[in-house]
Amino acid sequence: MSRKPPRDNLVEFRTRRDQGTGAGRKSLVLLGTGGLLVGILGGLVGIYWPFGSAIAEARSTHSFAVCGMVRRTCVVDGDTIWLEGVKIRIADIDTPEISQPKCDYEYDLGIKARDRLVVLLNQGEFEAVTIGSRDEDQYGRKLRVLLRDGRSIGDQLVAEGLARTWSGLREPWC
Repeated sequence: MSRKPPRDNLVEFRTRRDQGTGAGRKSLVLLGTGGLLVGILGGLVGIYWPFGSAIAEARSTHSFAVCGMVRRTCVVDGDTIWLEGVKIRIADIDTPEISQPKCDYEYDLGIKARDRLVVLLNQGEFEAVTIGSRDEDQYGRKLRVLLRDGRSIGDQLVAEGLARTWSGLREPWC
Protein backbone atom coordinates (compact mmCIF):
# COMPACT_ATOMS: atom_id res chain seq x y z
CA MET A 1 0.00 0.00 0.00
CA SER A 2 1.89 2.96 -1.19
CA ARG A 3 0.54 6.30 -0.49
CA LYS A 4 1.13 9.19 -2.81
CA PRO A 5 1.79 12.61 -1.33
CA PRO A 6 -0.79 15.24 -2.03
CA ARG A 7 -0.19 17.02 -5.31
CA ASP A 8 -0.55 20.43 -3.70
CA ASN A 9 2.59 19.92 -1.57
CA LEU A 10 4.63 19.02 -4.61
CA VAL A 11 3.51 22.09 -6.51
CA GLU A 12 4.15 24.28 -3.49
CA PHE A 13 7.68 22.89 -3.10
CA ARG A 14 8.53 23.52 -6.76
CA THR A 15 7.15 27.00 -6.58
CA ARG A 16 9.29 27.88 -3.56
CA ARG A 17 12.40 26.38 -5.16
CA ASP A 18 11.84 28.30 -8.39
CA GLN A 19 11.33 31.54 -6.51
CA GLY A 20 14.82 31.26 -4.92
CA THR A 21 16.68 30.67 -8.20
CA GLY A 22 17.10 34.36 -9.03
CA ALA A 23 18.61 35.12 -5.64
CA GLY A 24 20.91 32.10 -5.91
CA ARG A 25 22.21 33.24 -9.28
CA LYS A 26 22.84 36.75 -7.96
CA SER A 27 24.78 35.34 -5.02
CA LEU A 28 26.83 33.13 -7.31
CA VAL A 29 27.63 36.03 -9.65
CA LEU A 30 28.64 38.24 -6.69
CA LEU A 31 30.80 35.47 -5.25
CA GLY A 32 32.52 34.87 -8.60
CA THR A 33 33.09 38.58 -9.19
CA GLY A 34 34.46 39.03 -5.67
CA GLY A 35 36.80 36.08 -6.13
CA LEU A 36 38.03 37.47 -9.41
CA LEU A 37 38.71 40.89 -7.86
CA VAL A 38 40.56 39.33 -4.93
CA GLY A 39 42.67 37.27 -7.36
CA ILE A 40 43.56 40.33 -9.44
CA LEU A 41 44.37 42.36 -6.33
CA GLY A 42 46.51 39.52 -4.95
CA GLY A 43 48.38 39.25 -8.24
CA LEU A 44 49.10 42.97 -8.30
CA VAL A 45 50.29 42.95 -4.70
CA GLY A 46 52.50 39.94 -5.45
CA ILE A 47 54.10 41.72 -8.40
CA TYR A 48 54.62 45.14 -6.83
CA TRP A 49 55.10 44.30 -3.15
CA PRO A 50 58.79 44.63 -2.19
CA PHE A 51 58.83 41.09 -0.88
CA GLY A 52 57.23 39.50 -3.94
CA SER A 53 58.20 35.92 -4.76
CA ALA A 54 61.10 36.67 -7.15
CA ILE A 55 62.68 39.20 -4.81
CA ALA A 56 62.11 37.03 -1.75
CA GLU A 57 63.90 34.09 -3.40
CA ALA A 58 66.88 36.27 -4.22
CA ARG A 59 67.09 37.47 -0.63
CA SER A 60 66.38 34.21 1.13
CA THR A 61 68.98 31.84 2.45
CA HIS A 62 68.70 28.32 1.13
CA SER A 63 68.96 25.28 3.33
CA PHE A 64 71.42 22.73 1.97
CA ALA A 65 71.94 19.10 2.90
CA VAL A 66 73.65 16.17 1.21
CA CYS A 67 71.59 15.10 -1.81
CA GLY A 68 69.29 12.12 -1.49
CA MET A 69 66.68 10.84 -3.93
CA VAL A 70 65.07 14.27 -4.41
CA ARG A 71 67.55 16.80 -5.76
CA ARG A 72 66.22 20.33 -5.53
CA THR A 73 68.63 22.28 -3.30
CA CYS A 74 71.44 20.06 -2.03
CA VAL A 75 75.13 19.17 -2.30
CA VAL A 76 76.22 16.23 -4.50
CA ASP A 77 79.96 16.46 -3.82
CA GLY A 78 82.58 19.12 -3.16
CA ASP A 79 82.14 20.82 -6.53
CA THR A 80 78.57 19.98 -7.61
CA ILE A 81 75.31 21.25 -6.14
CA TRP A 82 71.64 21.50 -6.98
CA LEU A 83 70.14 24.96 -6.47
CA GLU A 84 66.36 25.24 -6.88
CA GLY A 85 66.33 22.31 -9.28
CA VAL A 86 69.33 23.45 -11.35
CA LYS A 87 72.50 21.33 -11.32
CA ILE A 88 75.59 23.51 -10.89
CA ARG A 89 79.28 22.65 -11.26
CA ILE A 90 81.42 25.00 -9.18
CA ALA A 91 83.63 26.23 -11.98
CA ASP A 92 86.70 27.51 -10.14
CA ILE A 93 87.63 24.34 -8.21
CA ASP A 94 88.15 20.60 -8.48
CA THR A 95 87.44 18.30 -5.55
CA PRO A 96 88.02 14.58 -5.03
CA GLU A 97 85.45 12.19 -6.47
CA ILE A 98 83.17 10.29 -4.14
CA SER A 99 81.05 8.45 -6.71
CA GLN A 100 84.00 6.72 -8.43
CA PRO A 101 87.11 7.34 -6.31
CA LYS A 102 90.44 5.83 -7.37
CA CYS A 103 91.56 5.21 -3.76
CA ASP A 104 90.39 5.49 -0.15
CA TYR A 105 92.22 8.80 0.31
CA GLU A 106 90.28 10.38 -2.57
CA TYR A 107 86.97 9.12 -1.20
CA ASP A 108 87.68 10.29 2.37
CA LEU A 109 88.81 13.75 1.21
CA GLY A 110 85.81 13.97 -1.14
CA ILE A 111 83.42 13.29 1.76
CA LYS A 112 85.14 16.00 3.83
CA ALA A 113 84.90 18.48 0.93
CA ARG A 114 81.21 17.69 0.39
CA ASP A 115 80.35 18.02 4.06
CA ARG A 116 82.33 21.26 4.40
CA LEU A 117 80.56 22.69 1.35
CA VAL A 118 77.19 21.98 3.01
CA VAL A 119 78.32 24.01 6.04
CA LEU A 120 79.70 26.87 3.94
CA LEU A 121 76.56 27.16 1.82
CA ASN A 122 74.34 27.21 4.91
CA GLN A 123 76.26 30.13 6.42
CA GLY A 124 74.28 32.71 4.48
CA GLU A 125 73.43 34.22 1.14
CA PHE A 126 75.74 33.80 -1.85
CA GLU A 127 75.70 34.48 -5.56
CA ALA A 128 76.15 31.95 -8.35
CA VAL A 129 77.86 33.88 -11.16
CA THR A 130 79.05 32.87 -14.60
CA ILE A 131 82.68 33.21 -15.61
CA GLY A 132 83.89 33.34 -19.17
CA SER A 133 81.67 32.48 -22.09
CA ARG A 134 80.75 28.86 -21.21
CA ASP A 135 77.37 28.48 -19.53
CA GLU A 136 77.35 24.66 -19.22
CA ASP A 137 79.77 21.75 -19.15
CA GLN A 138 79.51 18.61 -21.30
CA TYR A 139 77.17 17.01 -18.71
CA GLY A 140 74.63 19.87 -18.83
CA ARG A 141 75.62 21.33 -15.47
CA LYS A 142 75.61 25.11 -15.20
CA LEU A 143 79.15 26.43 -14.68
CA ARG A 144 79.12 28.96 -11.84
CA VAL A 145 81.42 30.46 -9.24
CA LEU A 146 79.81 30.79 -5.81
CA LEU A 147 80.58 34.13 -4.18
CA ARG A 148 79.81 35.44 -0.73
CA ASP A 149 80.75 39.06 -0.07
CA GLY A 150 82.88 39.02 -3.22
CA ARG A 151 84.94 35.99 -2.12
CA SER A 152 84.80 32.59 -3.80
CA ILE A 153 83.43 29.80 -1.63
CA GLY A 154 85.57 27.47 -3.75
CA ASP A 155 88.67 29.42 -2.68
CA GLN A 156 87.69 28.71 0.92
CA LEU A 157 87.75 24.96 0.18
CA VAL A 158 91.13 25.36 -1.54
CA ALA A 159 92.51 27.25 1.48
CA GLU A 160 91.34 24.42 3.75
CA GLY A 161 93.05 21.76 1.59
CA LEU A 162 89.77 20.19 0.46
CA ALA A 163 89.93 21.32 -3.19
CA ARG A 164 92.28 22.54 -5.92
CA THR A 165 91.92 25.56 -8.13
CA TRP A 166 90.48 24.29 -11.43
CA SER A 167 93.22 24.11 -14.06
CA GLY A 168 91.04 22.87 -16.89
CA LEU A 169 92.21 19.27 -16.50
CA ARG A 170 91.33 16.55 -14.05
CA GLU A 171 94.35 15.62 -12.01
CA PRO A 172 94.66 12.47 -9.88
CA TRP A 173 94.10 12.64 -6.13
CA CYS A 174 95.77 9.30 -5.36
